[in-house]
Amino acid sequence: MEYKEYIADIGTKIGILDVIGHYVKLRKQGRNYVGLCPFHHEKTPSFTVSPDKNMFYCFGCKASGDMLTFVRKVHNVSLPEAIEIVSKEFHVDLPPWHMSTQASRERQELLHTLKLVATAFTAALRSAQAEECQEYVRSRGLSSETVEHFSLGYCPRNTDGLVKWCSEHGIDEDSLARAGIVQRHEGRSFSPFAHRLMFPIWDSIGNVVAFGGRAIDGSMPKYTNSPETPLFAKRRTLYALPLAEPSIRKTGTVVVVEGYMDAIALHAAGFTNAVASLGTAFTEEQAVLLKRSATRVLLNFDSDEAGQRAARLALSIADRTGLDVAVVRVAGAKDPDELLREPGGKDQYKVALDQAVSVGDFLLDAAVAGRDMNSVSGQRAFVLDMMESVDGMQDSLLRTQLLTQIARRVNIREEEVLAMYHKGRTRLEQPAVVDPWRLSRRSLGHSRIPTGGSLLSTRSVLEQDVLHGLIHNLDMVSELLPLLDGLSLQDEACQEILSVLRRETSGDTAQVSSLVAQLGPEAAALVGRWSLEEHKLSCQGVRDTADRLRSASSAIIREDGQTDHERGA
Repeated sequence: MEYKEYIADIGTKIGILDVIGHYVKLRKQGRNYVGLCPFHHEKTPSFTVSPDKNMFYCFGCKASGDMLTFVRKVHNVSLPEAIEIVSKEFHVDLPPWHMSTQASRERQELLHTLKLVATAFTAALRSAQAEECQEYVRSRGLSSETVEHFSLGYCPRNTDGLVKWCSEHGIDEDSLARAGIVQRHEGRSFSPFAHRLMFPIWDSIGNVVAFGGRAIDGSMPKYTNSPETPLFAKRRTLYALPLAEPSIRKTGTVVVVEGYMDAIALHAAGFTNAVASLGTAFTEEQAVLLKRSATRVLLNFDSDEAGQRAARLALSIADRTGLDVAVVRVAGAKDPDELLREPGGKDQYKVALDQAVSVGDFLLDAAVAGRDMNSVSGQRAFVLDMMESVDGMQDSLLRTQLLTQIARRVNIREEEVLAMYHKGRTRLEQPAVVDPWRLSRRSLGHSRIPTGGSLLSTRSVLEQDVLHGLIHNLDMVSELLPLLDGLSLQDEACQEILSVLRRETSGDTAQVSSLVAQLGPEAAALVGRWSLEEHKLSCQGVRDTADRLRSASSAIIREDGQTDHERGA
């Protein structure tokens, strides 16, 4: 089944408004629907969905495509995974989509290997050889229900049994090595996870993509993670996300902690909207993952220098993504796991969540600590420190709010802090000195002198105009395409669009969503924008523009004495 037939089949079961409306709040505007784009931070809706054309387009960041393209971008997954997500979330039976590329086959083999290994680790935790690991689990207060809910497991000291068991189930040792489960040294195999409590790490739809292993005998390192693979990268993964997402969607809030045990302890205590950042600083990729279901992010930072750096980074991420990010401060700097095992710990943590402070306040408090705020030098150092956080912020509201808070902390007028900020920005933005002997011809006032470049620019505009007209006359495109026969287009995006148009219109009338699905980002963005703009060219307008394009092409040939073919266009 071809892709366009496949997407049409899905369209009979579920509409694009149902899918995108699950992630974006849409309102009707004429024949289309608009909302805030989930792929970039904006305050005025520029994200448009056309149910007539079964596609979306953002006039801000240029993202475009059909419903499956949207799901792939939101979840950062492959096409088969996007189909699986739609099937699960909207309770519809969809046929499998088989991709024949080598990369896709390797990805599926890796997923199968990791799923089988997770089963082996879970079974091993219940065996007699895992007695020490079982005792460790009990010492951490983990119930059998929690162990089962998080599919915790055990990797034996001697991995020969694991390798043999996997071999009996169709997974050879080479596959285990590619997945990072075993390594070879001097002809022997061993596992970096040997004698560790195992945590399966899932992607956003519940596939096992990696493992974390916790030492149970005091050996170092305390935690070992799988190597990065095509399935797994720390910066774009959040532990326990598929388990937490229903609660995140319900509350609109997510709690982000540092480690596996913190997330597990929170879930066991009823804070089921908790995820872990796998020991990394909170990243923009993780923020994008959360934005599809949360509006508020509560970060459980440490108050040390590393925590302050992470907070500054989080402020920048909040600025770029539009998420409301706050910091949870726990009394005594205890981590959630430690606190929740104390009497009354659950109530204390709930209070800490309720009293979470903005990232700006957290940074202000950190900048004040250890400084004499009654001295001019202390105040100056404080302001300069905070300017690092303000500098580069895109959201003018967040920037103004933080500058106001800085002024209050040093008890001076806002105008003075603003003046300091703008003075610093002016120094940064001073243009480099220009060599007067290297000025372009245009800057010297000779812009009327024609050049090949200006003619090519004119031609590029004409190419886009004529293809714009073709997109709005898809029902007549088979009659209009011969107008471009013999012409070699200069604009690469236009070349790509024309190639797909010729291929798609050999039979039935092409659909915009089908075209977009086959184009690269730049060409897809052009077609998406054109399709949602008002009709500009009639069929006669396309013919007239094609004639002007042919004339422009002839002008370039006369100027340089070469044909398109001779230039290798």
